[in-house]
Amino acid sequence: MWRITLFIGLLCSVALNVYLFLQLNVRTIENKFQQEVRLQSEAKTTKNKFNTLDKDNYSVGKKSAFKIANTIKNAINDKDYFNARFLINSLANDHETEVPEVRLFWLQATKALIQQKLFTHAEDSISAYLAFEPDDGGFLYLQVDLYWQQQLALLAIKHAYEVQYHVFNEVNNRNAINFARTLVQQHADGLIKNNHWVELRDLVAEVIIFDPQNLNLQWFFVRAQFELGEFEYARDAIEPLLTEPNYKIKALALLAEIETALRKPQSIPLSRQGEHFIVQALMNDTFKVSLMLDTGASISLLSEPAFEALNQYSEVFYIEDVNLNTAGGTVTASIYQVAEFSIQGYIVNDFVFAVSPFVSEGNDGLLGMNFLKHFDFHIDQNNGLLVLKNK
Repeated sequence: MWRITLFIGLLCSVALNVYLFLQLNVRTIENKFQQEVRLQSEAKTTKNKFNTLDKDNYSVGKKSAFKIANTIKNAINDKDYFNARFLINSLANDHETEVPEVRLFWLQATKALIQQKLFTHAEDSISAYLAFEPDDGGFLYLQVDLYWQQQLALLAIKHAYEVQYHVFNEVNNRNAINFARTLVQQHADGLIKNNHWVELRDLVAEVIIFDPQNLNLQWFFVRAQFELGEFEYARDAIEPLLTEPNYKIKALALLAEIETALRKPQSIPLSRQGEHFIVQALMNDTFKVSLMLDTGASISLLSEPAFEALNQYSEVFYIEDVNLNTAGGTVTASIYQVAEFSIQGYIVNDFVFAVSPFVSEGNDGLLGMNFLKHFDFHIDQNNGLLVLKNK
């Protein structure tokens, strides 16, 4: 009997434990479900709050960008380009999408300044924008137009060639070079029409560094040298053009004229200094000297001040020291050599001269027979001319 009672008690205990366990799990599940519902509700509320903040921030940012853009435009209209440059940097950092519209406004305002011939303001405007964006093609070409409109052709051409260093694909690079070449052609046509041969020669010398493969520049240079009477130089410079298909015919025709001119005597103007004549010469094609003609001197002389200046800007070679007989007695002088000495295109290579204490107001030394003996020459004293002819 007691065993039955114990068994029934055990069953009741197990049933009670199962019931309590089920009740506990139900409560846990209910609590977890309620917690998840609450978290989802809180997350939704937070998300809505952040969305509202994002919209507010976007609205504030848009208003700020609009305000900065308008301030830049006002600064441009007031010609306060320093402030405009400062503000556009700020705009680019925080609101990059607004920059193109401001750039267009700035570009159009600068074009208007050029049209109104307000060149100083236009230059300030362009410089300010290029300080912000140095590779902007629109402003770079506008800078070229600014100088062209002021008839500063050489400056415009140089800036046109420099555009090629601010573009980053082959097509734009070629377009920049072709644009610069068009300006060169236009300017050269005007110089040729007005017989401004020195200016044409100087133009080529300035721009050849930007466009060394441009044969048209070489052609302009030869023509200028020929018209200036620099026939020896012209004959040397024309040589590369004689084999170029687009230049061969006219180059051969000009060469024939050069050869004819070289066979003719050329009259070179002289200036007077008391009883003496002064002639202008070039040493190494760059250094200008004024020399007194002296047919009684066997060697040309250069004064010490002139030699010091020459030695700073050109290559000079020491040869030896010699004794020279002068009107004041025998003096020791140093002999030097330059690669080239010329008068109006008449050239002597490996030209030697002496450096002496000789100083005379108005000239740099003496031109002696070591130059003149290479040519048939005479001095037309009545007309103040040195007549030279190749032997």
